[in-house]
Amino acid sequence: MLRKHLLFIENSFIYLYNNGRIEGTNNKIKVLNRVAYGYRNFQNYKSVLFYPLD
Repeated sequence: MLRKHLLFIENSFIYLYNNGRIEGTNNKIKVLNRVAYGYRNFQNYKSVLFYPLD
């Protein structure tokens, strides 16, 4: 089973790039979307959404 993915595993050690940071940001946005139902207006929602990205 690992032989099928061996090239990709080797590449993960050679290249230090990954999408972990983007996935984490997307997860934070999704959590904030679930919590955001109580906000009065879009400006409040937007300020909470962009706060963790600073």
